[in-house]
Amino acid sequence: MNNSLEIFEIPIPEHPELDTPDVSLFKAKLTKQLHFLLEKDTATLWNGLYRIDVSENKVKEIFIGVPDSGEIAQKLCNLIIERLIQKMNIRRKYSSNSDLDETL
Repeated sequence: MNNSLEIFEIPIPEHPELDTPDVSLFKAKLTKQLHFLLEKDTATLWNGLYRIDVSENKVKEIFIGVPDSGEIAQKLCNLIIERLIQKMNIRRKYSSNSDLDETL
C-alpha cells in the first residue's frame, strides 16, 4: 500500500480502526513524531498534513483551541487516523464496486 504517512516514517497498521496493540503502538509513535515536528520542523508537519489530506479547518480548530503542544499532537494524531480510516473505507467501497462491474 502506498501510504501518505511515509513522510513521518511510521508504518500504518492494516486496520487502524481497531483497538489492537499495533494500533496503540502506531498512535504512540505518531503522537511522538507529531510532537517532535511541532517543536522542530513545522514545514514537514504541514507538508505531511497536506499530503494526508486532513481537513484544514479541523487543523485550525485544534491549533486555536489547544495551547499545549502535547495535546495538539494527540488531537492531530486522532485527526490523521480518522482521515486514514475514511480513505480506507472509500477504497474498499469502490474496489468492491469495480470487482462487481468486472463480473457483470
